[in-house]
Amino acid sequence: MLRILAVLAVLAAAGYGAESADYDAARQGQLPPGWSTVSNKKWEVRADKTAPSHPNVLLSPSQPSAEGEAPIAIFDKVICKDGDLSVKFRIDGSNGTDAAVGVVWRYQDVSNFYLLSMNDEGNVVLHRMRNGVSEVVSSGGREEIRPGQWHLVKVAFRGPRIQVFFGNRSLFTADDTGLPAPGRTGVWVRGAHVAAFDDFRIDKKG
Repeated sequence: MLRILAVLAVLAAAGYGAESADYDAARQGQLPPGWSTVSNKKWEVRADKTAPSHPNVLLSPSQPSAEGEAPIAIFDKVICKDGDLSVKFRIDGSNGTDAAVGVVWRYQDVSNFYLLSMNDEGNVVLHRMRNGVSEVVSSGGREEIRPGQWHLVKVAFRGPRIQVFFGNRSLFTADDTGLPAPGRTGVWVRGAHVAAFDDFRIDKKG
């Protein structure tokens, strides 16, 4: 028992373990503590009666980002190379543009990160943004994504191996060595009035 406690203490000191955000203790109308953005668009906590964990969600900006702006909210508390990342999301609408949401990991800056995007047409695509150039790593996923309904997505990343889950089902696996360095995690949107997020979780594995 003492040995187990000692191991847990070492892992905690090294920053291992899960961090989560359900936004319920955050002040409405503001970005939640521990988060930052890389554009002038306002991400904010709002009450939502449909939230998987009541009462609040993280709401995406109400206006589309200008060209060159990254519509990303970054969770600053954890930096990791390997981990399990999950979030619940809801696509609400897009004012005539292609509505999409996503999660990011190994985020270094606006020019270097991985992105898993999901749009209202059911496309689930793994991207690598490297030195400002976006490339598709895998477009092998399709899933029914209904606007106005909550969905769960999870990404498990270990070295070059990236495994994508939708709900509790494995959707696809890909390998990529383009961004090996540790980084932060977060959420991403495309379009206006696009999405709400809840129960964000990152479990650091390395």
